[in-house]
Amino acid sequence: MAGTRRKRLEQPREVVLQAAMDAIAEHGLGRLTMAGLGKRIGISGGHVAYYFGSKEQLLVETLRWSEQGFAQRRRALLTAVGVSLAERLAGYIDLYLPDERADSRWTLWLEVWTRSPADPEVLAASAEIEGPWMADLRALIAPHPDPDGYVLRLHALLDGLATRIVIGAPGPSRAEMARQATEFAVREALVAGTRPGFASAIAEGGGGAGEAAANSGSDADSGAGAGPDSGVNHTNR
Repeated sequence: MAGTRRKRLEQPREVVLQAAMDAIAEHGLGRLTMAGLGKRIGISGGHVAYYFGSKEQLLVETLRWSEQGFAQRRRALLTAVGVSLAERLAGYIDLYLPDERADSRWTLWLEVWTRSPADPEVLAASAEIEGPWMADLRALIAPHPDPDGYVLRLHALLDGLATRIVIGAPGPSRAEMARQATEFAVREALVAGTRPGFASAIAEGGGGAGEAAANSGSDADSGAGAGPDSGVNHTNR
C-alpha cells in the first residue's frame, strides 16, 4: 500500500497521479506499465512500482486524488443560500455526470468497477471514495422519509447515464440525460413529501438542507484543495 512506502517519489505525487490519469484515459489500465508511466514523467518504473505497489493500487490512488477537487465544489453547491432544493439537485447531477465521451475521471471509475469483482480491496476503496457523494446527497434531502432508498435509486440512474456518456453510446445528448435525471430526482423528492415543509423545500431556497450538508461529515473530503479540479471546469466527471 502507498501509505507504507518510506521512499519518497522523485516527482511530486500530483505529477505522478496526473500522468497516471492521462495514461489510463488514453490506453486503459491493462496497457499501462510502470516503466511507461515512469518514462512519461522522467523517473524509473521501479520507483513508481515501489511507491504504489501495484497497478490496482495506483488506479485507486489516482481515482481518490481525482475526486478530491470535487468535494469543495459539491459542498459549496449544497450549502448555497437562497437556492432551492430543485436547483441544488440539478447542480449535483450536472457535477456528477461526465462532460463527454472518454472523460478521464470517469474512465478511472470504469476501470475500478471492472476490477472490483475480483479484488475486494479495490471494491472497498471504490465504496469509500464514492461515500462523500452519497453522504452529501443524503444530507441534502434529509427531510426525505427514505433518504437511503432515494440515494440508491438516484445514484443507480446516474451511474447508468454516466456509463453511456463516457463510452459514447448512441442516444440522447448529455444535456438531455441530465435533464431527465433532474426531473426524476425532483419528482422522487416531491412524491415523498410526506413530512411538513418537505415539499415546499423543493421549490424554495432554505438553509436546512445546506446546513445538513455542511455538517454531513464526509471525512474523505479532507484536503480537498489538493485535487486536480479545485475550482476548474469539471471535465473529469
